[in-house]
Amino acid sequence: MAIAGHPELAAAFVVGAPRCGTTFLAKTLAAHPAVCVSKPKETHFFVRVAPALPRERRAAELLRRHFAHRTPATRLLLEGSPSTLYDPDAIERMLEVDPCARFVIAVRDPVEMLASYHARLLYTLDEEERDLARAWALQERRSRGEALPRRCRDPRLLQYRSVCSLGEHVARFLSVAGRERCHVVVYDDLVRDPRRVYLDLLGFLGLEDDGRTEFRRRNEHREFASPRLQALVMNPPWPAPVLLAAWERRGLGRPRALRAVRRWAKARNTRKVARPPLSAPLRGELRAAFADDVERLAAVLGRDLSHWR
Repeated sequence: MAIAGHPELAAAFVVGAPRCGTTFLAKTLAAHPAVCVSKPKETHFFVRVAPALPRERRAAELLRRHFAHRTPATRLLLEGSPSTLYDPDAIERMLEVDPCARFVIAVRDPVEMLASYHARLLYTLDEEERDLARAWALQERRSRGEALPRRCRDPRLLQYRSVCSLGEHVARFLSVAGRERCHVVVYDDLVRDPRRVYLDLLGFLGLEDDGRTEFRRRNEHREFASPRLQALVMNPPWPAPVLLAAWERRGLGRPRALRAVRRWAKARNTRKVARPPLSAPLRGELRAAFADDVERLAAVLGRDLSHWR
């Protein structure tokens, strides 16, 4: 593996899916001495930025914008944008940066993923409908541009069935990228035996074991106390987005003072709470909706996932 123009560096991408442990995987690998994780972890570079750049500039731009903090000990660059799982064209762009790039895909029971994903969208203000059953029922209207939350960054985020149909997306990704360059992590395994998952991941990425045996998982479900403060944190008013985009294009990352203020505001406004359980009727409806896709994913992975159905 080698980055174009940098034979000493290799690239790997945690491509998704959302709410399936991708942040945990990236943060765990970030502690390895040979790994440098992009800033931010989710750059969306290959979905939003790379298409507008000449091919010969993409590797240099990726390094300049998101890996300026790498050290001489860095051997592997790791980027983690779940959006790339849903964009087949992004695979080609990533392979242009490193023709031998490796891809990590995380998957999860789609019903549990959906509940976590909906809660996350509420936290980021992309969703306003707090009742998951009603949000699920709104998908068709929203596909026509109706009933969209005013702060939603992309209406496609609200197409819950499509986002959580991992059998479809994983099968397509493997067919384009090649099964041999992809490593799939099942969320159940991550919860049950993170050390085993970590060792398998290191082997796939060609990294030596650093001996770590303790792994910290964060509470998944968070809510905000003040909607007004949350709006400032998640969607700062103009001209902040324009200035931040220009700053990022220069490869400088977000100013430290701004990052510190944002972290403080998020921590002050965030509370960790237990996610309410799904009702039996809704759980049954969702199990039926995802049954065929779970079967497809099981066939792709060669693994029994009948407990998800």
